[in-house]
Amino acid sequence: MSENTSASPSSTSDAAAIESYKSIVDDYVKNGLNLSNGAKIGIGVGAGIVGLVIIGMIIFIVTRLRRSKSSKLGDADADSRGGSETTILTDEQKAAEARRMRALNNM
Repeated sequence: MSENTSASPSSTSDAAAIESYKSIVDDYVKNGLNLSNGAKIGIGVGAGIVGLVIIGMIIFIVTRLRRSKSSKLGDADADSRGGSETTILTDEQKAAEARRMRALNNM
């Protein structure tokens, strides 16, 4: 049994394609992507603008959701918050409130 050691045509073309690809990749690694300074600046500015637009949209959506929640709750929520807060009265204010309540009860 003798083995055929000669390379087939397909393996030769594959090896040539791999070498060509390696040389292209090596060129990109050495020289970068060959973008001009204007192109690099444009990409940076564009990415910054897109980032700001996304942040603005998030802020807009959050504020709209908060407003819609507060409008759904209506005045009842505002009344309950105002009425449920405990205020600390001084002795003079307590006495004045007691006099006012007695005057209302005497009517």
